[in-house]
Amino acid sequence: MKRLSSVLWSLLVCGAVSTAWLSHPVAAAGPTAAPTASSDNGALFTAFVPVLRHPRCMNCHSKGGYPRQGDDSHRHTMDIRRGPAGFGVTSVKCSTCHQDHNLGAAHLPPGAPGWHLPPPSVPMIWEGLTDGQLCESIKNPKQNRGRNIDQLVEHLTEDKLVMWGWNPGEGRTPVPIPHDEFSAKVKAWQAAGAPCPAR
Repeated sequence: MKRLSSVLWSLLVCGAVSTAWLSHPVAAAGPTAAPTASSDNGALFTAFVPVLRHPRCMNCHSKGGYPRQGDDSHRHTMDIRRGPAGFGVTSVKCSTCHQDHNLGAAHLPPGAPGWHLPPPSVPMIWEGLTDGQLCESIKNPKQNRGRNIDQLVEHLTEDKLVMWGWNPGEGRTPVPIPHDEFSAKVKAWQAAGAPCPAR
């Protein structure tokens, strides 16, 4: 009888331990993985924002009614101004110096088809914006010249003036992400619904 009581007691203890063990979730081994772009949709935008913040883009998307120049983004040395449509003023138009292609040596004007600043009615100024504000700004048709997301993606990945950033001419630093990689990141952002980081 004493032996039977011992066996029953052992079974009860083992059963209780098993029940307690099974009722708790099993912790994953090792450290918790860091969030990836897929778990933080705002990261899809920040993955390509270094291009938008590079001087090749920011020199025309900065504060003031004039373009900037160089990697240090100094004011244009020829005192060029935006003008009523973004193409300059009076006889000093952007096209006076900027052709539809880069001129062939350092310190000569760069060029691309349609060289201009955004117009004053929609100046598309990105300077000083957070990543979330920049994302919302470029998506907003009232601030991006009426583009929907598909048209915006086409502008970012195919427009000849934007494409100049990858081939800015001798003596100029190109944007920091290869074009194919940039395009893939922009299209992944588009496919996810063009989410913005938190402001």
